[in-house]
Amino acid sequence: MTDHGQSEAVPDAAALVIRVWREPTDETGMRARITQRPDLAADAETTAVVTSPEAVYREVRAWLEEFVGRTASQS
Repeated sequence: MTDHGQSEAVPDAAALVIRVWREPTDETGMRARITQRPDLAADAETTAVVTSPEAVYREVRAWLEEFVGRTASQS
């Protein structure tokens, strides 16, 4: 793993944050808030709330595929 200094720009960087909590009133018993920032150099981000592990997996997979596809085409 490479250490990047805070002042150093990280090319092709993105972020995905998943916050999960118990939701006793929901049928599945959980909720997850997924915040996506496809490009750290931009201010744009999206948020989704899902209620199953499978939905979390789908969101993460789609995000990773988009990131890999975008950064591969820039190489």
